[in-house]
Amino acid sequence: MSLRVQVGAGWNIPVSDESQVHGAVAAGTSAARVARLDARSTARCELLAAELATNLVKHAYGGRLLVSASEHGVVQLIAVDRGPGIPDVPASMTDGYTTTSSLGGGLGTCRRAATEFDLYSRPGQGTVVLARVGAAAAGGADGIEVGGVLTPHPAESAVGDGYGVAWEGDRLTVVVVDGLGHGPAAAEARQAALDVAGRHTVTDVARLLREIDTGLRTTRGAAAGVAQVDGWARRLTYGGVGNVAGRLHPPREGRTLLSVPGILGAGVPARSHRLDSADWTDPALLVLHTDGINGRWRLEDYPQADRHHPAVLAALIWRDANRGNDDATVVVVRTPTDRGTR
Repeated sequence: MSLRVQVGAGWNIPVSDESQVHGAVAAGTSAARVARLDARSTARCELLAAELATNLVKHAYGGRLLVSASEHGVVQLIAVDRGPGIPDVPASMTDGYTTTSSLGGGLGTCRRAATEFDLYSRPGQGTVVLARVGAAAAGGADGIEVGGVLTPHPAESAVGDGYGVAWEGDRLTVVVVDGLGHGPAAAEARQAALDVAGRHTVTDVARLLREIDTGLRTTRGAAAGVAQVDGWARRLTYGGVGNVAGRLHPPREGRTLLSVPGILGAGVPARSHRLDSADWTDPALLVLHTDGINGRWRLEDYPQADRHHPAVLAALIWRDANRGNDDATVVVVRTPTDRGTR
């Protein structure tokens, strides 16, 4: 298996006044460097960061710009807020639209600059704007889509969490890792786990967890969850060790997937690598997250979010369930549906 997507670099930029727009642009520049984008794409990242941050200042009364970079050459920027929302989303996408005395057109500019763009808003509850620069997401495994967000511990720049995605014909594998603790040593463990996953063809989820356990012996260790969807058999297999949570919808309330206690890298007994499995129905939606996210979120709080890019739902859950004292990652896997604003 080759992890076609590895995400382990992230920034969480608070934006409540114009003085913080520069920090947002700097994060866009740094992310483009991690993703090895060319000068033109880097300029697009900087433009998007500036526009999204400025919109947060003008319209949302503060919010966050979540920036991440993957090694396959994609930068993702997501503006999240709990502001007044957008009463007319289609109108907001037209140049010149504004609800203030300033010139509008920022969202239209963002849509043109981004390789992928999406927007979700509910009046009185806030808005999520997604912009991605780089190679468009590759499909596979019966068209299943994956998106996520990750942010570092508030006191750290290195991210101890990460995730990887691989497609092999009709089989999709998603690996979510939480390095023990936070900071550079946690980031080292996270990357070691993703590197191990990237060297193995996953036909046995339990075996991959054992390989990660062995590969982390010289690190401080990590928690991890591995989800594999067999599109041909319409079956989900999941295995987790430590505090990585999984929830499958339907059913309406969600089915919690089994993770067992332990630390990968500390010699977890083979019998502990128990697997959970379930039918992968259509539609299906799987949410994986690390323990920087509490489990009290409810899918029904985000009506129609499943019609948007999966990273939009991931950002909504992050916004409302982030504990604020740890690295935090949310990954959403779902069967394709008609998209909303793009």
